[in-house]
Amino acid sequence: MASTVSVVTRRVRAAAETTPGRYRLWSVVTALLLLATAVAGWAASTALRSGTDRIRNNAGPVLVATQQLVSSLAEADAAATAAFLSGRQEDPESRRLYEQALARASQQMEDVSALIGADPETHDSLKDLSVAVTRYAGLVEAGRATNQAGVPGAERYLVDALNLLGTTVADDVTRLTDATQRRFERDENRRDTGVLPAVVVAALALTVLLAAQLWVFRQSRRLVNLPMVVATLLLVGGIGWLVAATLRSGNDIEQARADGYDSITLTSRIQTTAYRSKADETVALITSDQARRTRAAETARTVLAERATPAAIDAVRQGRAPGLAGLLTDAAAVADSDRERAAVAEMLVRWQRYQDTSTALRATTDPAQARAVAVGPAAATFNGFNFSVESVLSDNRSQFLDGLASSARRLRSLTLVALFLPLVAAAGALGGLQLRINEYP
Repeated sequence: MASTVSVVTRRVRAAAETTPGRYRLWSVVTALLLLATAVAGWAASTALRSGTDRIRNNAGPVLVATQQLVSSLAEADAAATAAFLSGRQEDPESRRLYEQALARASQQMEDVSALIGADPETHDSLKDLSVAVTRYAGLVEAGRATNQAGVPGAERYLVDALNLLGTTVADDVTRLTDATQRRFERDENRRDTGVLPAVVVAALALTVLLAAQLWVFRQSRRLVNLPMVVATLLLVGGIGWLVAATLRSGNDIEQARADGYDSITLTSRIQTTAYRSKADETVALITSDQARRTRAAETARTVLAERATPAAIDAVRQGRAPGLAGLLTDAAAVADSDRERAAVAEMLVRWQRYQDTSTALRATTDPAQARAVAVGPAAATFNGFNFSVESVLSDNRSQFLDGLASSARRLRSLTLVALFLPLVAAAGALGGLQLRINEYP
């Protein structure tokens, strides 16, 4: 080994003793560094694209599907209680809505399972959730069967189902959401880990390339070596392209999170909190448990602490602070377009209608009349509110996924550029140095 190194050292020294030999040494060093730049750029761009594609095709859709799952379970909850309250001859429309929502929830869990891949933490959370949802559906069916048979105690099954959805299922959904968010952040943080080393190698190659041109100028007294100048410009362009694409695609992801997913999370929280209030109201109606009615009112104040007056609604439409506290106000604060502000204002309108109906329900002393209000006006106004929430959720989902798609598009040609430009630069540098070598006999 030592003898081999000695031989190489002697050859390098011999080459450096002549001007053509020194040109050849510059050629070798410059070419090797540019080749290393091409390899590092290819590796970095490939990792960047694959990481971004994972976010776009896996982590992002998993986050969306998880939030859709939250909405579907909450909708199933509301429809199941409406069907139960409608009596032994249950309302077929409420039953249909329940079955559709539960089927969507099952499909969304399958979608999440297919997208998460080899992620034990998320799989465990999803498995626990699936078991809990199955138990919930079983309790709903038991309550339905005993209610239709006129067996006493049917209400207990429904109350247990509502409690299960509000505790175990809610906790499992939270764990699943937390796990998918951590995966999203992990993929986002790892996708550009190779960019800095690639830029460092490219900067070193650029430094050597500029030094070679300076040396050539001193030797040949020629200010411009066109092939080497072109090589320098190509290398600078490659570095700039890699850095710009990395920053812009990262900004697109961050913007998608800020404008899309964070809004999805907030809107889903509004929806589930509203459903929780409605569920507690239903349990209070069934069991005459005033503690649940009090909790329903407290949960409703989390959605909006005070009455949504016309002035407050108009303020939201115009992008001004409505002077109210609650999740709906938070949604108004993060709305970033006239369309989104109008949608939040509509949620305020619909929520106030539901609250007015709930107030009338609580004031009703006749149990049969109270059930009629719950199944009729209360269900109708709540469904109207839920429809307005779903429209906002749909817009936010599109905004989120469009942002991730934009991030991926910025990297479409990056791998080719990161590999091709340094290789062409290497050819240009070698060509420029060879022109000077050819001047010697």
